[in-house]
Amino acid sequence: MNATRTSRRALLAGALGAFALRGDAAVAASPSWSADSLNAAAARKGIAYGSAVNGVTLRQRPAYGQALAREAGILVSENAMKLTYAWREPDALDFTYADEVVAFAEGNRQRMRGHTLVWHESLPPWIPPRLAGGRGEAFLRRWIDAVAGRYRGRIEAWDVVNEICGPQDGRADGLRRTPWLEAIGPGYVDLAFRIQHAVDPNAAGVWNENDLELDADWIEPRRAMVLRTLEGMRSRGVPIRRLGLQGHLYAKHPLNQDKLRRFLREVAALGLAIEITEFDINDRDYPADLKTRDRAVTDLARRFLDVVLDEAAVLNVLTWDITNRNTWLNTNPERRRADGLIQRALPLDENLARTPLWAAMHKAFSDAPDHRKAREALRNGRG
Repeated sequence: MNATRTSRRALLAGALGAFALRGDAAVAASPSWSADSLNAAAARKGIAYGSAVNGVTLRQRPAYGQALAREAGILVSENAMKLTYAWREPDALDFTYADEVVAFAEGNRQRMRGHTLVWHESLPPWIPPRLAGGRGEAFLRRWIDAVAGRYRGRIEAWDVVNEICGPQDGRADGLRRTPWLEAIGPGYVDLAFRIQHAVDPNAAGVWNENDLELDADWIEPRRAMVLRTLEGMRSRGVPIRRLGLQGHLYAKHPLNQDKLRRFLREVAALGLAIEITEFDINDRDYPADLKTRDRAVTDLARRFLDVVLDEAAVLNVLTWDITNRNTWLNTNPERRRADGLIQRALPLDENLARTPLWAAMHKAFSDAPDHRKAREALRNGRG
């Protein structure tokens, strides 16, 4: 390890002021989360609470790192491990931000998730031509070996494939039409899991998918496709260990608790663990009044979490960042509020103060059934 990386690790960890240097890395003498944190409440039921990390904010705003360290037991880099950020040019792999997030997590004795190896929206323009002509598999192997190999033994679970469900595209197998599918064929999904497992067998392979949580006529075909595909993967011996439900909730969509509970049980019955990987709430369709919005947000969150936390196969619940200041819902043209108000999507507000959503999440964790034994067995079985 070079001196530059060593000093960066010391700087990142040292921002919290509670570390003992051991070897070349700054390591917390004890885990960083506080006794009253979201992770502490979750851990009492065998769950880890975590958050996505914005690498730029982590560098520039020490209070942000302090909040992540205080509340979370597991982290995931929001963007830095995606192809479009890590491999912008053909000869320029760059894991600088990813290295910093991993070092921060290790310095605080937090676990790490990896996000994401295969995604149709994370392809720099120079890559699709490199997949053509039968070269797709070789490129996929090179990429997974580079990123999963770099962090071998340091990642709890990898989002191996992301958002591959696409019944709307009209294929019999329900796969979304993507450059990966075009270049390699439908076997690219199994292949990606087998490559990841060969590179880092201790990291659980995850299929991370969106729009499986709420109740709409177009969601049922998605759930059916996921279950059918998972059954096939299990029968073929594909080393998939978890299903990730992103958990992006929307004010305009209802939540049918019975249907969600049944779906989670069907996934668990396949021997898979489950993670909530990107939890947030889009309040676009709620009124502007802050108290009214917070009541609606916390009600939806609690009804969702009550079902999720009942399921013993659920191991982790991560929000997509921890502060409303950073939520993608404020900037995405299709999701930001028409009145321009900051969305109340996450457990901390723009000033990093705990919100009513934080309180609702903490109570949901505290009130959840105690499935520690079942979850420990899943984790120990590398679920």
